Amino acid sequence: MRAGLLPLLQLSDSAFPTGAFSHSLGLETLVAGGTVRDGATLEAAIADHLGAMATSDLPALRGAAEAASVERVVALDRTLGATKLAREARAASAATGRSLLDSATALELTDRRPGEYRDLVRAGDAPGHHAVAYGVVCTALDLPVEDGVAAFAYAACASLVAAGQKLVPLGQREAQRTLLALHVPIAAAVELSADIDPTDPYAFAPVQEVASMAHERQRTRLYIS
Repeated sequence: MRAGLLPLLQLSDSAFPTGAFSHSLGLETLVAGGTVRDGATLEAAIADHLGAMATSDLPALRGAAEAASVERVVALDRTLGATKLAREARAASAATGRSLLDSATALELTDRRPGEYRDLVRAGDAPGHHAVAYGVVCTALDLPVEDGVAAFAYAACASLVAAGQKLVPLGQREAQRTLLALHVPIAAAVELSADIDPTDPYAFAPVQEVASMAHERQRTRLYIS
């Protein structure tokens, strides 16, 4: 069996308590407005989100996993937050990151860095964004960075497909076809992220950003963001 496979599967499983299932990251607004209405339009919306992740969250994950110190992690954390223009998106990223750190620390890992980083986040010295926290935990579990980036991107897409399945709604088979179609852009995003300086991330997803900003004023909501 490939080394690190089981810890990677556990960390990326939807049952790992991060609260990601509570967030649609503006997708709920896109469904309400008719932009997303079937599997094809859901795939397109998630692909746009993935394109932004490729130049922001995924490079930050890489940088956090390879960081030589917790101070470096905090700097990457703050920089990543600057790429998230919508308040709900920033809050969702920080909330899921904090939950990930709490859950990972509860596993009593021998590596002390997740606990040190979590303490800084709890003290308000770092926002604790999800991608950065994931990178730190990947290193603590001795997981290959490339595998961690791919798993994080896949899990993010799977979570949004699950949200779309409820919101559109979609049948289970169509949802799985949509997720399968996203494998190619996931691989492309992972590859692109390797060329982005984690200290200089950027994101361009105006449709998703505006949808996220509008979501907090939506009268009927199933999701937090």
